[in-house]
Amino acid sequence: MSKRWLVTGASGLLGHALCQHLVSTGHEVTGVVHSHSLDVSGANEHKLDLLDGNVAADLVRKETYDVVVHCAGLTNVDACESDEEKAVQVHARVAKDLAKACKEVGGKMVYISTDHLWDGSKPMVDEAEPARPMNAYARTKLEGERRVLIQNPESLVVRTNFFGPGRSWRASLSDWIVTELSQGHVIKAFTDVYFTPIGLSRLCPTIVDLVEQGAEGVFNVVGSERISKYEFAVRLAQKLDLSGDLIEKGSVSDARLGAPRPRDMSLTTDKISDFLNKPMPTIDECFDDLKINAIT
Repeated sequence: MSKRWLVTGASGLLGHALCQHLVSTGHEVTGVVHSHSLDVSGANEHKLDLLDGNVAADLVRKETYDVVVHCAGLTNVDACESDEEKAVQVHARVAKDLAKACKEVGGKMVYISTDHLWDGSKPMVDEAEPARPMNAYARTKLEGERRVLIQNPESLVVRTNFFGPGRSWRASLSDWIVTELSQGHVIKAFTDVYFTPIGLSRLCPTIVDLVEQGAEGVFNVVGSERISKYEFAVRLAQKLDLSGDLIEKGSVSDARLGAPRPRDMSLTTDKISDFLNKPMPTIDECFDDLKINAIT
């Protein structure tokens, strides 16, 4: 059944991919953008500054969307550390306002969260694991989850980590690996950082499935495999016939990053697999989608 969707952060990696998927599956889509255009044929666009009062929430009240997905966020972890108040505004205040507006008009609120919420001391955490945030990005995302669910308990919180085709102004992890290796550049990838990534081609329809089946509360929406950043790079190179010899082993300890990061961000997928009655995708399945896109 076709629905009217509003997607914030629609010019970003996930927001753009989600708008494309929604249009292709017959939904009416409006993307909220700020600095960059949406550039998705068949989608509507609103240019708004989310920090300017309650402009996004007011738009929801005016247009009464069926589903609102808050993809907008400050994804630069170091930038969040240096301006935590701005991160709170985007990740928590705007999210709360949107959740409230959705409740008022009878719409579904979807909050895009993260796998950064713990200190990395435990692998494959589930949705019930108490959060132990290490940095401002994680603290503000966690606060966003809390405010959204308090304001509107029927909301859906999606904890995820994704990769796939990025935008010209913002490359994804897979974009960076492919571009550097294609140009013959040596890269370093962390052997001591683990995650459970999912391709955008699998994440977007999964979000739609969760909404259509009435999911509420927190769901880990990630791939089924725990993998290091180094192994991710090596297996992607193999899948796309790029030179794995250019990939060197590195440690996050040597990266001199501004904010502390968890070394293990892996999440379990038992809850979502049971809810949707299907397994979450493997790394190779997501890489196959990238290969198909590269060919076409």
